[in-house]
Amino acid sequence: MKKIKQVHLIYPVGNKISTPDTIGRHLKEALEKHYEVKTYRYNSFHIIKPGSADVLLGHWHPNPLTTFRMSARLKGWQRILPLAPFCPDPTGWHNAFAKTTIKYCDRYLAITGNAWMNRVKRSPFQHWEPKLVHLDLAVDRKEFPLLKTKYNSPGKRKFLYIGNTAWCKNTEFLEELAKQLPNTHFSWAGFGRILKNVASLGVVDFSEKYAHNLLNEYDFLLMPSSSDANPTTILEAMAWGLIPLSSLQSGYEGFPSIRNLSIENLEEAVSTIENLQFIPESKLKEWQKENIKLLDQHFNWERFCNQVLEEIETRSKPEIENDNSSLNSFLKSAEKQSPYYWKRPRNLTSYLKTIIQEYFY
Repeated sequence: MKKIKQVHLIYPVGNKISTPDTIGRHLKEALEKHYEVKTYRYNSFHIIKPGSADVLLGHWHPNPLTTFRMSARLKGWQRILPLAPFCPDPTGWHNAFAKTTIKYCDRYLAITGNAWMNRVKRSPFQHWEPKLVHLDLAVDRKEFPLLKTKYNSPGKRKFLYIGNTAWCKNTEFLEELAKQLPNTHFSWAGFGRILKNVASLGVVDFSEKYAHNLLNEYDFLLMPSSSDANPTTILEAMAWGLIPLSSLQSGYEGFPSIRNLSIENLEEAVSTIENLQFIPESKLKEWQKENIKLLDQHFNWERFCNQVLEEIETRSKPEIENDNSSLNSFLKSAEKQSPYYWKRPRNLTSYLKTIIQEYFY
């Protein structure tokens, strides 16, 4: 294997502290210490022809006429490594589109939570397992300062949801929780349809001072997702000092300081929130301290980037069972049912607008 010289990184590398920009930016900085790095937009129409010592790394897209998926078909790459969220939920909607591309890839750097990795063997993607490399997301604590020094008094604690109202975010469950707990304060920062029983804060720029003052009013981040790889918001909340309360379907499992919430049993979820209202503040501060430790020791960019660097240099090229007809048939159907299916008018229009803007303006 020739020594790697150039990495073609398909990822946003902007200045935003939120994903996906922060992923691309931190990764580019780490890669540039070792290789020449070229960057590309993940939703653009661009075919990259590989040099003799080049690596294709980055985000694949539901549309097959996009940079990673078209470039991966070419011969000559030293390594082909998709780097993207992975959510192997029973619908298969998030990742079914990649069924025809993964056969060209050496490994799949799967940005996901341990809860999902623990369930791969029981998912529609079980035959992908030999190629999967689990990547936990990260935050830079300098960008997300500790804000919470004192929690609201028992019985008056506040819950905040941050995100949009897409199907996978399961905001209907949040609405029902708020209905069952009328004396508990629930708020939402984000965009989408109006949520019932939940106070809307609108779109908030969490890099601004006003947002920090706002966050300090809350005690818990509540994430009720039904199908989410591992939202970075949970790690951001940990850095701010809020206590995350999330469904297993948000990807995090087995971390006592990241509290889990059942979305299959409303009565149990209500009981969980009622109990958290009266947990001693000393316990909340204990969880806060443990979360900061997790960020410093595990959910950090050094660890994330080192995993990617290791996969760039390794020779490992496991194969998968491409002729699994039953699973492939399921994924073919799941791709067409998915809200992200590229031929849906909304998605196709968005793609065409991107191409027009990129090549004609």
